[in-house]
Amino acid sequence: MSVHSRSFFLAIIGTSTILLSACGGGGGGGGSTTHQFGQGGDVGAIQTLTNAAPPAETVADQIARGPGILSRADSLVVSSAHGETQSSEIPTFIARSSCSGTVCRFTERRTGLSLTLRLSDLEFAPGNSQSVSTKHDITLIRSVGSFQDINFRALGTWMQHSGFTVQMERSTIQDILVDARYGMAGGDLTGSQPLSNATWQGLMVGTPATGAGRGDRLQGDATLTYSFNNQSLDAAFTNIWNIDSLTAHSVAAVRFTDVPVDRRGRFEAGLTGNKIQGGFYGPSHIEAAGIFEQSNMVGAFGTKKQ
Repeated sequence: MSVHSRSFFLAIIGTSTILLSACGGGGGGGGSTTHQFGQGGDVGAIQTLTNAAPPAETVADQIARGPGILSRADSLVVSSAHGETQSSEIPTFIARSSCSGTVCRFTERRTGLSLTLRLSDLEFAPGNSQSVSTKHDITLIRSVGSFQDINFRALGTWMQHSGFTVQMERSTIQDILVDARYGMAGGDLTGSQPLSNATWQGLMVGTPATGAGRGDRLQGDATLTYSFNNQSLDAAFTNIWNIDSLTAHSVAAVRFTDVPVDRRGRFEAGLTGNKIQGGFYGPSHIEAAGIFEQSNMVGAFGTKKQ
């Protein structure tokens, strides 16, 4: 995204380092991601690959819009975070999330560390961001840079009432390399269920949670279909491409069915590794956004009512 978060992983890394030192920790273990935290492939090639148009908005457009969304926002959702270290003591970790309002709490099981992330922690990184493409009336922004000695790369956007991003972070603490990946979304909830059957269309962004290619940015189409009678929705993320390697992702589509929608227009189903969570944003449920985990992917999505 054209924003980056205050890295909650800095504390996890610090705690892990203390544990590693106590155990006589050293190198080896989880290895590093395949990318080098560069900006990625040519935007023209990405547009052709994903059947998207050139950007309809600039990064400056989104910087101007972001503070207004944040001032109205009352919702934040964040996926579980997957990561690795180069130590054999803590080769991998998962920080699970729970959210209330614009605050999410992350818990890492082995260290017992609990940390919070707030939607207000989001900041634009104008010097390191680039408009990539526009599809379904949504312009995606990619970012690379550093913050508090942590390198990051991201893909996402601000819409009119909500935003979404997938974020990758890397840091070296006392010669221990740590990588982490997660999706996040938030904004101004509509505050009610949709009043009729409807469809929302937009984009998903993500990255492999583990294994080869983890940290590479993925882009696909997102379609949400709401059933008024069942007060539930189906979500489909299709046409998924790796826009860093400019290749088709190994998983072409992921789907969630019969996801319940509560009275405030929020939806959630599943557990870590296979879950979806989000809500409807803006007047008349004009947008829907959220996070997902499935098929070894972690990411986020944003859509607009059709």
